[in-house]
Amino acid sequence: MTHNPDAPSPESRTEYSYEAFGRDFFETAVTTDRIQAALASLTGNAIDFGPRNVGPAGLASIKAKGEIREPSVSSVEGDLIQFSVVIPIYLELTVRLAAHDHRFRADLRAKLSLTARAKRPLHVFIDIPAPSEKDVEVKIEAQGLRASVLDGVADVDGELRRFVARYIAKEIEKPNIRSMRDIDVRRALEKNWEDTA
Repeated sequence: MTHNPDAPSPESRTEYSYEAFGRDFFETAVTTDRIQAALASLTGNAIDFGPRNVGPAGLASIKAKGEIREPSVSSVEGDLIQFSVVIPIYLELTVRLAAHDHRFRADLRAKLSLTARAKRPLHVFIDIPAPSEKDVEVKIEAQGLRASVLDGVADVDGELRRFVARYIAKEIEKPNIRSMRDIDVRRALEKNWEDTA
């Protein structure tokens, strides 16, 4: 039996386009578990801000202490490889108004949208736009004075939203998280070849 040089090799008989390979590669390289691991260093980080004057003419001051709790990650169906991240934050607040301290507990949720993107030369980059105050939900439990009354004077909700949005934006740009968001595929392949040579 003669060999036909134009016949496809056994390895190439299954049709698999570059586009399909690329999609499968991205879905394997960027998973909810990997995103969770990249953000794990945020869990337990202490938050401490204030006192800061707020409200008309700095009528009140606010300070807060708390921590970031474990983020949750879920995939988003669509043409792009995207993930939705929710970062829970617990704070204990003290608002000083008219020489009196009013204490609150606050549960916040910062929402992020992550997209896996191709970046030259041969990088997988996890794009995380900085959150705005609109991406932060605040739920306040008052101890004593009603939160709605005090918020009308000091804009506690707004102050917390702005602070948390800025805080999370800085955290996701820190070197340890930034390095995990940028996967150098070429370097990984070259290292693998060197190790097996």
